[in-house]
Amino acid sequence: MPSLEETLARHPFLAGLGPDHLQLLVPCASLVSWPADQTLFTAGEEAGQLYLLRSGRVAIMIHRPRRGPRTVYTLGEGDVVGMGWQDLPQQWFFDGRTLEVTRAIALDAACLARLSESHPDRGYELLQRFVRALLGKIKLLKLQLVDFYGS
Repeated sequence: MPSLEETLARHPFLAGLGPDHLQLLVPCASLVSWPADQTLFTAGEEAGQLYLLRSGRVAIMIHRPRRGPRTVYTLGEGDVVGMGWQDLPQQWFFDGRTLEVTRAIALDAACLARLSESHPDRGYELLQRFVRALLGKIKLLKLQLVDFYGS
C-alpha cells in the first residue's frame, strides 16, 4: 500500500512537486472515501477542506427555488473539489454529492493556510495550481449555464 506522500505525488494536482514540498503537505492531508449518493457539502456551510479526487464522481449542484437541485457540472478522478484556503473561513457556494463510491485526498484548509504563511514559495506554487484548476471549473460552468438557463 502506498504511503500518503506517494499518494499525494500521484495526484495530477500535485504532480511534479518535489519530495520536500510533498512532506510539508502530509500533515494537512488525509485519505477519505464516501459511498454513492452521499452529500459532501451544502451551500453556505463552512468549507474547511479541499478534496483531490482519486476515483469516483461528484456532482456539483445548485438549488433552484420551486424547481429543486440541478447539477451544474460533474467532477471526477484527478479533479479538485473545494474552495481556496486564503481568507478563511470560506463557505461552499454549491452543494456536492457523490454519484458513485468516491475516494479523495482531503486537504485541511487551515493547515494549507499555515503552510502558505510559513513557506510562501510553497504556498505560491499551490495557489498557482489551484487557480489553474479553478479556471477549468469556470470554463465548465460557462458551458453549463447556457443549458441551465435554457431549460
